[in-house]
Amino acid sequence: MKRQGPILLLIATLLFSGCLWARSDNGKTTVELTGTFAGHQELLLTSSGRTYLVDLGEKTAIVLSLEGGLWWIQAFSRDADGKVISASEPSQVQGGRQAVVSARLAKTALSTSTVKARNVDHTWLLEGGVELRWDTEGSTGNWEVWKRHSDSLFWKKVAGDLPIAEQTCRDHDPKAHEHLYAVRHVAPLKDGVLVLPSRLVASQGPRVGVLDVSWVIDHYFAPVSYSRLVSPMRLGGDPYPEPAYTDLVAHFRTDQDFAQRGQLLRALGLQIKRELPELLAVLVEPGMESEWSLEEWSTYEDAHLFIEPNWIVQANSWGLGVDIPWYLDYLRIPAAHEETTGSQDVRIAVLDSGLNESQLPDTVRVLPGYNFTDPKNPNDTRDNYVGVYHGTNVARTISEAMPVVSIQPVKVLNGSGRGTDVEVSEGMLFAAGLHDKNSTPCDIINMSLGQRTESTLMRKRIEYITAQRPDILIIAASGNSVGGAVSPGIFYPAAFPQVVAVGAISPGPYGPERAYYSHFGQGLDVVAPPSFTEGTSFATALVSGVAGLMLARGVHPWDIRSVLAQSAMDLGVRGWDEEHGYGMVHAEWAVKQITELSLTVSNADGESARVEVSLNGTSRRFYVHPGAYSVEAWVNVRGGQDYVGQTGPLSVAEHKTVDVALTLSEQGF
Repeated sequence: MKRQGPILLLIATLLFSGCLWARSDNGKTTVELTGTFAGHQELLLTSSGRTYLVDLGEKTAIVLSLEGGLWWIQAFSRDADGKVISASEPSQVQGGRQAVVSARLAKTALSTSTVKARNVDHTWLLEGGVELRWDTEGSTGNWEVWKRHSDSLFWKKVAGDLPIAEQTCRDHDPKAHEHLYAVRHVAPLKDGVLVLPSRLVASQGPRVGVLDVSWVIDHYFAPVSYSRLVSPMRLGGDPYPEPAYTDLVAHFRTDQDFAQRGQLLRALGLQIKRELPELLAVLVEPGMESEWSLEEWSTYEDAHLFIEPNWIVQANSWGLGVDIPWYLDYLRIPAAHEETTGSQDVRIAVLDSGLNESQLPDTVRVLPGYNFTDPKNPNDTRDNYVGVYHGTNVARTISEAMPVVSIQPVKVLNGSGRGTDVEVSEGMLFAAGLHDKNSTPCDIINMSLGQRTESTLMRKRIEYITAQRPDILIIAASGNSVGGAVSPGIFYPAAFPQVVAVGAISPGPYGPERAYYSHFGQGLDVVAPPSFTEGTSFATALVSGVAGLMLARGVHPWDIRSVLAQSAMDLGVRGWDEEHGYGMVHAEWAVKQITELSLTVSNADGESARVEVSLNGTSRRFYVHPGAYSVEAWVNVRGGQDYVGQTGPLSVAEHKTVDVALTLSEQGF
């Protein structure tokens, strides 16, 4: 015990004196030159295919930050004419670690190339990058081209072994304007002996100005008359809206049912207006005593018959928004149908209140589904949400966007439109082919439903499905608030990052705007209009239909989400925002995978450069010589310039930036 005191004192003394302090490794290499100097020093650094030069000037020491790996360092000293007078032997050092290298320069008997580049200059390429040019009287050997960032010490080799007669080199680096450029000559062996390269000759660089081009795309949206908007959406307002239909068609399932049409219709309180016996159909209208509205009767069905609207048909007219529903017009779905109307090979699972198959067009194939709300009748997937028929209308909406498709009803909501977390989770597993009742996965899971809070069960199901079936696209509604969504926050499962979250828009005086009821916030991907009635449910169904068209056209499942975002019609604040996500889905662009626009800059001499830039990008800079320029941008949709924006002559001065704001307007309107 008595010995501990002196020992502790000794340790403390060593600590304070610094003898036991461990030096921190700053990862830098210090190079110190000694020996014979001629006035101008340089270092050659090589490592695993990387070659750099560092110009020291008159300095004889430098501290370098080298990347990890083994490096060789060799020093040279040149006189005022560029001749190498002395050189060191190569030294080896480990990059990324603190080290000190002492390089001794000794006189060398090796000769130095006397061929020099003259009048070295570079010009900016309109499409980006630079073109370097120079003169020489040399006839043998090769050229090396080097560049370094204006904030760096390291010259990096851009090109080597260029023929002596070449005297030109292009660097297409989009950040070329941030670099300096230089050239040096490498002579061939002289009598089998190495000849050292000439000194770097730097370009003086061009005078430069900047064109900073930004763009917005002005989409045309046909005016939506109040009657067209109100009637299918059941909104109040106009007391005399133009109806979409004024009576109904009752379809009887068998000849025996048609024979009893009078008795069956009287029992329902429906009156016959006209008969179509060859079609087993009757034109009817509700009697005065009927408590149901025309809209409620329009989706009625039972064991003997089903009813649909007697839609009013009008002559086709030229122009958007006249002969098709406004919501299909807004999403450019008719134009997408010119490319594809879908395929029954594409399977969309509709997790909802069930499906009444008779309400779908003949081009839709209905796959066997499952009922998770009624264990006693698992195969009964009929939609019993009377008066609403939510699942049926979601499926009908999908078929409007994608007429040819296979739909699989997965009943997870009961006759009141409600379900449980367990039922929905099981339904997702079923749709993904990961349930003991189904091993065939769908391509898209449509979930026009949601809950306000996250649950562990739902999160685990989403994570499991996306891990096991990464090709499946899950699309869900962002949620509704009857009184209006006033603060950010979207419903689950839409809020999960693996899910495409869809909000709703309404026609506004200046174009589409977020529907007052549509939930918004972080995680929102895209928006779309609703179809049959207000709600993000039907906006989601339209997006599922568009995604199905993309699959039918050959878009890879992994690309669908990004293409939907990149091709969307930007709304509100530029770029992604909480109200609209990446924007409103553009079905035609999504199906054709149009995600870029063409941008052309032309000078007064008729020279031009064309580049492709992202539709949802913000700007593109062009570094140009001072002079007059014009800028044009367009989107090529149908083999022509369908969206165009352009400027008149623009004057660019040296070291000045000209801001160019283009508006690409949809042609034909």
